[in-house]
Amino acid sequence: MSHQHTFNWRPRLFRAFVTNAYYANRDEYDAFQQQQPYTFAEYYRANKAELKQQFKQQHQQEPRP
Repeated sequence: MSHQHTFNWRPRLFRAFVTNAYYANRDEYDAFQQQQPYTFAEYYRANKAELKQQFKQQHQQEPRP
């Protein structure tokens, strides 16, 4: 019996975190009436290591049930 479905939520959490970070960054550019120089894919590739580090820090700080 395979329990592969058990861990499907982990990539979704990171994807949601990256999406939220992208839109927060875009909002900062909008606040200064500038256009963001990145597409979503470019933003992810340029900031991949930093996003992973921030996600791990946030995930470790969340209380466990």
